[in-house]
Amino acid sequence: MARRYGRAPRGERCRLAVPHGHFETTTVTAAMRRDGLCAPTLFNGATNGARFRAYITDTLVPALRPGDTVILDNLQAHKVPVVREAIEAAGARLLDLPPYSTD
Repeated sequence: MARRYGRAPRGERCRLAVPHGHFETTTVTAAMRRDGLCAPTLFNGATNGARFRAYITDTLVPALRPGDTVILDNLQAHKVPVVREAIEAAGARLLDLPPYSTD
């Protein structure tokens, strides 16, 4: 993100501010239906088991309808036991992608 060229008065050095190392991670988690996104949420920082469990119980489960299918990949946060119980209690089906899936 640093510029390689710049202008400065003759004999003076060209100094420009460059961002370096002070970034924050924002995680977007949402469900997708045929007609668009459903149950979106934002987290400051990475997703862990506690945050994902809170997303499932507080945001996703109220938006689920009986007969829906929830597909999760192999992220360790998706393996929390409460996740499967909450989704199946809402009448939805849970599918886990196989390890090393290209999907």
